[in-house]
Amino acid sequence: MLGEKTGKWTMDQAPQYAIDHVANSPKNLFEFEALDSLSQKISSFFGINSDSLFYIDLGITKHVFLLFFVSLITVSTLVALIQKYISNKNNIPSKFMSIIEMFVIYLRDDVLKNFIGDKEYRSWAPLVYTIFFFILFSNLLGLVPIFDLFGLVGKLSHIDSIYIFSKGGNTVTANVNVTFAIATITFFAFIFAGIKKYGFIQHWKNLAPSGLPWPLYFVVVPIEFMGLFIRPLALTLRLAGNMMGGHIALIIFITFIFSATAEIGGFAGLGIAPFSVSLALGLTMLELLVAVIQAYVFALLTAVFIGMAIHVDH
Repeated sequence: MLGEKTGKWTMDQAPQYAIDHVANSPKNLFEFEALDSLSQKISSFFGINSDSLFYIDLGITKHVFLLFFVSLITVSTLVALIQKYISNKNNIPSKFMSIIEMFVIYLRDDVLKNFIGDKEYRSWAPLVYTIFFFILFSNLLGLVPIFDLFGLVGKLSHIDSIYIFSKGGNTVTANVNVTFAIATITFFAFIFAGIKKYGFIQHWKNLAPSGLPWPLYFVVVPIEFMGLFIRPLALTLRLAGNMMGGHIALIIFITFIFSATAEIGGFAGLGIAPFSVSLALGLTMLELLVAVIQAYVFALLTAVFIGMAIHVDH
């Protein structure tokens, strides 16, 4: 991000540059009159004006675009790999398919069966698999600076329609709105699992163990009820915080070069470049591991919460 007046990088711009890198784009990438009109009608129906913080904007920002992009990549990749494997007469999976199969088998044997149960896990396996692979692909694609390259090409070629893609972060799972939406799906899933197993009334009775002295229910029930809403909140903040923190640190390491050059001189920038790049590469390797771990943890906790709703006695 260049200074508005000087056109040069200054050291105090590094924090804002890092925040801008993980934030959503400040405006819509594309102008669709139909979406703008629909946004106004829905907001006006609820009595919300366009200046309100709660204005319902159905426009396509960068992260909305990335949601569609990640979904397309995830579905098309998995479908293509599975179709290729099925059509292979020798039933020999490719290297990439072997990795996918490893994830599927591990989640089935060590997560789904252990926490949901051998009898019930098949009903919830599609949900857990979908959450895992969507988060995994979102995390991994967020490490590829494809939109920053688009921004560089757009800036050099003076094409604003391309340059605008560089405004905002590449990782949708660093957006709390996205992680909250996924966590909300998990929230309704484990509530539905309990109602399906025990019925509506008995499910809510299961919030507190039976046989307690009745005064204790005034303490236990509110705590358990609060715990229901703390679970999706914890899922939301854990995933978004880990992905956001890693990307901010990565950008800060890179900006060391520009800050040293701006404050001291070009030789200082060249001197700190090997150190800065080494830190960035090391953190990128760590982020690859974090991308897989965070997808696994989210899927694991989803299975745990569903299993808790089904197996109350455990």
